[in-house]
Formats: sequence, structure tokens, C-alpha cells
Amino acid sequence: MRLAAALLFPALAFAADRVQLPAGPGRGTVETVCSSCHGLQIVTARKLDKNEWQSVVETMMERGASLSKSDAAAVVTYLSRNFGKKEPGRELVEDVCTYCHSLAKLAGQELTQEEWRDLIKGMIFEGAPVTDDEFQLIVEYLAKHYGIKDQQKP
Repeated sequence: MRLAAALLFPALAFAADRVQLPAGPGRGTVETVCSSCHGLQIVTARKLDKNEWQSVVETMMERGASLSKSDAAAVVTYLSRNFGKKEPGRELVEDVCTYCHSLAKLAGQELTQEEWRDLIKGMIFEGAPVTDDEFQLIVEYLAKHYGIKDQQKP
């Protein structure tokens, strides 16, 4: 029994320590190259923009990480896409708007910035907990990412 427990607990600790990375180009390289020196928790905990990830990857290559230029570019894109900084408006939309609505519903709206402004005012009237500063960030984010491209209705 003691032998089984001694063998089981390290395996459980290792499994709990294992990070599941999102699918996408560059994932395999991150799993193989980055984890050869350190745990992936250090990678997934960082929230860096593309330039910052580029700097980190270059530093790791200087320290011995074996990456081709194309693999390095794929890793930077993968890390910035999956573990990059979020725009403040995105975090608000994810925290406030998706409490009641799905992102798919937002994507189908295709509203101008003024129409988003009016819609969000209505949501605040209905009880959405948004400050004036947050309101502006949400409107700008939604218009940029879920609005019509030319901001004018046909």
C-alpha cells in the first residue's frame, strides 16, 4: 500500500502541474521548447503584448532555446494571441456583457458606435453595473470589434 501511494502521489502532483495549452499553430513548439527549461505555468501566467513576447523569445534563444526564425515567429504569434494583454474594453465586455449575453449575440449586431452607445445606455438602465469610464471603453471596444466596418449604415 505504501509503495502504491508513493508512486501515485508524485504522478498526481505532476498531472496537477501540467498546463493544458489552447490549440493553435505554435502550440507544439511552445510545449516542447519552452518546457524543456521551465514549467509552462511561467509562460501562461504572463500577459504580454506581441513586442514583449518577441523580446522574451529572443532572450530565450540567446540562452539556448533552439528555434528557427519561422518557429520563433509562430511561438510569438501563439503566445501573444493566447497569453497576450487584453484590451480594457474586452475585459469589461467579458465580465459585464457576457453575464447575460453571449459573444455570438454581440457579433451579430453590427452596430455603429452611436448605436452601441444607445444600446449600452439601455443595458445600464436595466441594471448593468458600469461606471462612466467603463461605459466609454465598452462602447469603443464593441464598435471596433463588433461594429460595421465603415461605421455608417447603408
